[in-house]
Amino acid sequence: MANARSVPILLLVSFFIAGCAGCREKNENAIKQETSRVRLLTALHALATSKLGHRPRDMQEFKQTIAKLSVTTEKLRVDSIDELFVSERDGQPLVVTYGSTPLASDVVVYEQIGLNGKRQVGHKIGMVEEVDEAQFKDLIAPKR
Repeated sequence: MANARSVPILLLVSFFIAGCAGCREKNENAIKQETSRVRLLTALHALATSKLGHRPRDMQEFKQTIAKLSVTTEKLRVDSIDELFVSERDGQPLVVTYGSTPLASDVVVYEQIGLNGKRQVGHKIGMVEEVDEAQFKDLIAPKR
């Protein structure tokens, strides 16, 4: 009879352990997304926009404004500001929107390729999400 009682308990413990393993993987992915260069550039874009009173007109103005902020490459965990503009996931330069953009899109930073069919996309409100190709096209498509 003791064995019959232990089976449900063992099953519950097994599900708990499996669930925790899945949570750890999700937490690691969340941490990677929270510290990604897309996240950093999205936050810096918002700071630069606030400091300038308008969106950076081009990469040069954006980099000059970043240099004036109280952030260092050490804090950003990169060797140079230029490195910040390259996705650590696909090795491609990140796309940053400058100047006036269509009102329909609030995307300010995104990966060119991404990883496993998903790109990280940074919105002007600071939110970063990972989207598939269909979602990405919908985000950047001009709205009518």
